Amino acid sequence: MAKVEVDTKGIKNRLKSYKSFKAISEYIWNGFDAGASQILVDFSFDEDVGNINSLSISDNGSGIDFSLLKDKFKPVLKSEKKDLLSSNSSSLLHGKNGLGRLTFYHFSANAIWTTTYKKGNTYQEYSIKVDSDTLDDYNESSPINSPSSTSKTVVTFHGFDAKFSKLYFESHVIKFLKKEFCWFLELNNSLGFSIIINGVPLDYDALVGERDFKEICISDYKFNINYIRWKSAPNNQPSRYVFTSSTGLTKHFQTTKFNRKGDSFHHSLTIQSDYFDNFIVGKQNGTQDHFNTSATDEEFKELIRELDSFVRGKRTPLLHQFAKELVEDYEKNGIFPTFNSSDKYQVLKAQDLKSTVQSLYEIEPAIFKELNKTQKKTFVGFLNLILDGGELENLFKILESVIDIDSAQREQFAKQLNVTKLGNIIESIDLIVDRKRSVEDLNKLVFDNSLYAKEVPHLQNKMEKCYWLLGEHLRLVTAAEPKFQEALDRYSYLLRGEKPEETSKELVEGEHKLKEMDLFLTTRTIYNDKIENIVVELKHPTNVKLGKKEIDQVFNYYHQIKSTDGFNTNQESWKFYLIGNRYDGSEFIEEQIDNLKHFGEKYLAYRGKYDVYVVLWEELFTDFEIKHNFLLDKLSIQRDNLIEDEELLLADDFANVERSSDQASEVTLDKMT
Repeated sequence: MAKVEVDTKGIKNRLKSYKSFKAISEYIWNGFDAGASQILVDFSFDEDVGNINSLSISDNGSGIDFSLLKDKFKPVLKSEKKDLLSSNSSSLLHGKNGLGRLTFYHFSANAIWTTTYKKGNTYQEYSIKVDSDTLDDYNESSPINSPSSTSKTVVTFHGFDAKFSKLYFESHVIKFLKKEFCWFLELNNSLGFSIIINGVPLDYDALVGERDFKEICISDYKFNINYIRWKSAPNNQPSRYVFTSSTGLTKHFQTTKFNRKGDSFHHSLTIQSDYFDNFIVGKQNGTQDHFNTSATDEEFKELIRELDSFVRGKRTPLLHQFAKELVEDYEKNGIFPTFNSSDKYQVLKAQDLKSTVQSLYEIEPAIFKELNKTQKKTFVGFLNLILDGGELENLFKILESVIDIDSAQREQFAKQLNVTKLGNIIESIDLIVDRKRSVEDLNKLVFDNSLYAKEVPHLQNKMEKCYWLLGEHLRLVTAAEPKFQEALDRYSYLLRGEKPEETSKELVEGEHKLKEMDLFLTTRTIYNDKIENIVVELKHPTNVKLGKKEIDQVFNYYHQIKSTDGFNTNQESWKFYLIGNRYDGSEFIEEQIDNLKHFGEKYLAYRGKYDVYVVLWEELFTDFEIKHNFLLDKLSIQRDNLIEDEELLLADDFANVERSSDQASEVTLDKMT
């Protein structure tokens, strides 16, 4: 018997928001994450009352190697699949928190895993059992030789809750599974992926609003496009372009230009081509500007333009239909002003106003998103004023129903409207709002103890996406795992565009060469062609307090970089940041900062060849608020409403949610040619 690290009460507290249907989906995801292509869900029930008698979920994945069992079952708040996900930007793996296997307690008394895995030239099998009353315990049998010639895992559940019935399974579970897996099964259709429930393949065709296929030729490459529009959004999935190799393997993905624009246009596109067989994310071709975070391959740029044009063509007629439905809804709910139907002029005014609302929605549906009834009536009323008077002043009356603008701001905004496209304004607002959302995600991870957020899988992962908090135009060189030699190799590549040769590259020496920096960021400033580098050490908000020991760790990085020639030229400057939640009470760091106040730099704790700063999480968040306070206030962004429709429940959700403000992942040499 082996003991896991968090007790049953703590585990159930983490998983209390799960429903039975979501719990079952976790076991299916576990199968796919283990490399399975087929999942079998089999259940039986009492014919008289419909109670579930048995339930098993089987997969043809790689099984659970007995030597890895401790790693998989003991670190309850960690998952090796999350580690793989973090290191592979082209992966669409689901597994991330290591908790899904324990969600069975929502519908059954225990779960038994019977797993077969390959060891050498033979197969071995054993079982693991976990009871709902003791989720912090698991019992495993000893491995024995298996007669099977394939690997697999079967999870069986026993002792079902009375509410877990055939009716519930058919009305809730299957419905949820369709929305959960439709996009994934569609993406991997060519690879033969399937979910089979009591012998019947899971059929999600009812969720498909439209399918289309298109072929695009660019240079010597042929791209096969599979387009799907979903009638409603798949669970927790943005609208994406997914780029796959000629054999159907996912090589890269990114959200489309029309993702979450305030309409109901939910779509997925799979782009298959041998062009992606050796595709390298972040590769820079034909230029030495290696700080550009976008793909600069001309074929790829042209492909994105073609895809955007194709999707725009699909969206435009739908927007017209959605706009008509919006007008009908506004009419039904009394949003439009009252017009005299016996007055022909009034009738024309009413028609004109409805046409204006419809046209405006087709231009930017996000304007109409999440308005309450009073805001809708105010907005439409001011649109009516514009049509009556045609004065720009009335435009600001409309804007004032959404944001607060004083007279000086009106004048400035009027000038901006003459030179700025509405789309650019909307994109800027979206970016600011998403940055605010990301800060709130971090705030949750740092200060909400009930999330049990960890340093590496949660804070580290989130900061890898939010390093704009430390400065604009930065590029992530390394995160978490790479040691100083790998950091130097990547850094040299970014500066000179050359992959270091094993026989001629500089070797990192020194007692701290095997240390690992949490974040290593770099940027080149245009005005003086300087290289600015930032090293960040993150500390757990609850378990670690900041003092001499923690700042000494930063100085280890400091001295290692200082002693390595490859990190030091006349062009480079370095800053080191230690970030944590609170000091340890010794006042060691506080005194260091106080002694350097005369330099006029916040958080400065040491000044030498390089500078060292110590920042508390709360101070980092406050700096963001101060920097963006004017726009955030005028946009009237309500903190509680930022994530209310996103169903973020766990620390992994806050750490991994995709935002438009997310920055590029780290450079990896093994993906460079």
